[in-house]
Amino acid sequence: MATILQFTDLHLRDDPAASVRGVVPQRSFDEALYHARRHDWPADAVLLTGDLANDEYEKTYVRLAGIAAGWQTPVLAIPGNHDNKHALRAAFDAVPGMAGNVLDLERWRIVALDSQVPRKVHGDLAEDMWRLLDDAAATRDDRHLLICLHHHPLSIGSRWLENIGLQNAEDFRKKISALGVRACLFGHAHQEWDSVENGVRYLGTPSTGRQFEPGSDNFSETDDPPAYRWLELQDDGEIETKVVWVNR
Repeated sequence: MATILQFTDLHLRDDPAASVRGVVPQRSFDEALYHARRHDWPADAVLLTGDLANDEYEKTYVRLAGIAAGWQTPVLAIPGNHDNKHALRAAFDAVPGMAGNVLDLERWRIVALDSQVPRKVHGDLAEDMWRLLDDAAATRDDRHLLICLHHHPLSIGSRWLENIGLQNAEDFRKKISALGVRACLFGHAHQEWDSVENGVRYLGTPSTGRQFEPGSDNFSETDDPPAYRWLELQDDGEIETKVVWVNR
């Protein structure tokens, strides 16, 4: 059994006191992290699934990597559409326990896929990510597979989000179903999602900042608080999970 925490869509600024659409991202992330450290720690790994920065500045990633270094647990960090992937990687490569793209925990293998398309809002998986996925599946032995990426790989019922998700989503869903993947975690949509398709459980996690209105035709935000996801990966392949809303 392994315990995982997922934080996504932090949208941090280079100035920790700066705001984004009425929220100070550093403060709301600190609140989410404080709650997690009090109630859901220790974790066997932490997943940071994209849009870690809102401004792509190097010092934003250095500050976050410095925070992550204090967790003393493996970290997987992947870029979202707002991120500078090179600055992100340079900062997190210095974090002890940084797991890269593949992490093995007892009976599970976690695979982190980069779905960023530079200078675009939508996502796509490049050829190297398809190879990574195939190689990770082929060498997993008897481990269960958990995939994480930034962009949502299926329709979540919001018209304005339809064109900015994963562009090769159908091929991706077919692939991970054929590989026997247990679950796929994503962010980007700033809302909670939990569904099953062809044996794969799809789990969307709200932001540590502002949330989007579920089912909306046009861009709309809610007053919901920061959130993160807690997961318990069972040895038999089952997953216990919940979205934790902070200060609710």
